[in-house]
Amino acid sequence: MKKKRILLISPTGLDNDGKPIVQRKTYLPGLTLLQLSAVTPKEHFEVRVVSETSEPIPWNEQWDIVGLTGMGGAGVVRGYQIADIFRKKGSLVVMGGIAISLFDDSWTRQHADVIVNGESEDVWPRFLDDYLAGEVKETYTMTHVPDVKLFPPPDYNAFNLKYYGFWRPVQATRGCPFPCTFCSISEFFKRSYRKRPVEQVIRDVRAAKASGSRYIAFIDDNIGVDFNYCKELWTALIPENIIWVSQCSLHIAKNDDMLALAYKSGCRILSFGVETINPESLEHVEKEWNEPHNYEKAFLNIKKHGIEISTEMILGLDGDNETVFEKTFEFLMKNKIALPRMYILTPVPGTPMYRQLEEQGRIFDYDIQKYVGGSAVFHPKNMTAERLQRGYWDLYKKLYSVKNIYKRLSGNDAGLSPFMRLFVLGTNMVYRNHINRGITPGIV
Repeated sequence: MKKKRILLISPTGLDNDGKPIVQRKTYLPGLTLLQLSAVTPKEHFEVRVVSETSEPIPWNEQWDIVGLTGMGGAGVVRGYQIADIFRKKGSLVVMGGIAISLFDDSWTRQHADVIVNGESEDVWPRFLDDYLAGEVKETYTMTHVPDVKLFPPPDYNAFNLKYYGFWRPVQATRGCPFPCTFCSISEFFKRSYRKRPVEQVIRDVRAAKASGSRYIAFIDDNIGVDFNYCKELWTALIPENIIWVSQCSLHIAKNDDMLALAYKSGCRILSFGVETINPESLEHVEKEWNEPHNYEKAFLNIKKHGIEISTEMILGLDGDNETVFEKTFEFLMKNKIALPRMYILTPVPGTPMYRQLEEQGRIFDYDIQKYVGGSAVFHPKNMTAERLQRGYWDLYKKLYSVKNIYKRLSGNDAGLSPFMRLFVLGTNMVYRNHINRGITPGIV
């Protein structure tokens, strides 16, 4: 029996003119499609994975199934566009992912033959079984939480590596236990936090290394929640001789032993969702435990241990007024944050923040293409939406001027190698290019 052909696509974002964003490489690829390929029975299916950001979509080849995933906003809109084209060509189109699962199914139904809700390791194999039996349903919903102890290694061979950078995605933990009201991750995983067996994470790291790189991006939403688990994992990583980056909560800054072990295991950059320097604004998103008065001390300690810092912040929270732009600029410059990223508060459909602002009648723009963090789609409490959006982009342009990039990176205390310093500088220049084009940094 001839194998059926599956094309799995990660759609790119859209620029201000509605055109697909294309660049030479996909630098931080996702893991979802590699996981889908890994759980697809290869005796029945041939699988190809494409990241549209850097790799041309093979429009003219015949595909029995086209699967699309996306985090939200313009990526989902682009996914809808791709889905419409392949449906006209006769492919069976399946759409899933965090955004699709949180959105109302009616938004996606007109574009997809099949909607997948929930974590793919549970749902995708059931869909494929039904496909082979000729009994495909319109909707597949997760029936149980997948056991993270049973995941196979990601199928890194599904990549066409010439279109990708040197980072390889690996996952150690899934979910995040914190209740941040704006966060789609927290809503999707219902504040659960699951840890994979250390030996399986090491297995996946070795599979990633076998694909040609020792640079690992742990795509965990918060890798540092359980210090006992981290101690076991990071100790096991030491002999693997890797360099790794991830996301973490600032709690780690209080634990010198963990910072030292993280560095020894290969950690060189951690990204922290500090969100805001305004305590009142943290109350708005139920993240008061972040302790803004301790940010400077925390950053100094992290850098002292040789780990560089990336931050994510939100502008337009209820405690913010027009002074937030200059205060945020001064904070990021004073602390020499190497990779600062910022977003306008975005009420992602399906999250508590969306429901709150909707109930208050504050959302005025429902164009999902704008829901990528660079547009004000709601009425802020202490300024106009126009002022929020203008202030956001002015701040970004100022922060990523050549002069201020140099100021933030020069004399930095983190102990990065020349190669990693070049990577940080290069990322700053990529972000600068995106900002000048009106593209929110970090969406591709």
